[in-house]
Amino acid sequence: MNEIVSYYDTLASTYDENRFNNTYGKFIDNQERKILDRLLTNKNEVILDLACGTGRLLNYASLGVDASSAMVEISKAKFPKKTILLNEADQLIIENNSIDTIISFHFFMHLEERKIDAIFEECNRVLKKNGRIIFDIPSRKRRQLLGYKKEDWHGASSFSIEDLKLKSNFEIKRTIGFLFLPIHRFPKFCRKFLITIDSFLATSFLKEYSSYLIIEFEKK
Repeated sequence: MNEIVSYYDTLASTYDENRFNNTYGKFIDNQERKILDRLLTNKNEVILDLACGTGRLLNYASLGVDASSAMVEISKAKFPKKTILLNEADQLIIENNSIDTIISFHFFMHLEERKIDAIFEECNRVLKKNGRIIFDIPSRKRRQLLGYKKEDWHGASSFSIEDLKLKSNFEIKRTIGFLFLPIHRFPKFCRKFLITIDSFLATSFLKEYSSYLIIEFEKK
């Protein structure tokens, strides 16, 4: 985990510019926001952005948590009125049963399964009854189809929907495919025109062959 935190500390100052201020990053941001707009309809919810990074999605949340001090510093500058904690995700300084919904994007994919399970346990503790976690994870079926082989920790973890059904403290409420087309391989000028097609394929019966799955877990 220290290696991951150090990596993001180093990237923090240029993260928004390099990751999301280009046609590929804007495509991802647009799609993720559309999905969150569909799922986060109750304006009275207490929402935690877990691994909030530089605060890209903190406008959806009541508070944020990140283990990178450099990322937290940038988030606080963007959202000075919000509570943003420097905190490990499996040891949250948050009261039991106090959060309605947790959102977490581009996080679990970097962790080993035992770490993911520990974080799910902590999420279970802080969530209210019937509370939710909305998170993304690379699709194992897509990776198996393409013969993916991990090189290091970065984006190395993946799950299938069946894998996720085995997580005992939660049940799957909804699943959404995300990024079906290899957008990064298309010419930059046409990427924005592929949003509708990509969304259709990623939510069809083929959704488990999307690059990512967005999972809505509900606390049992």
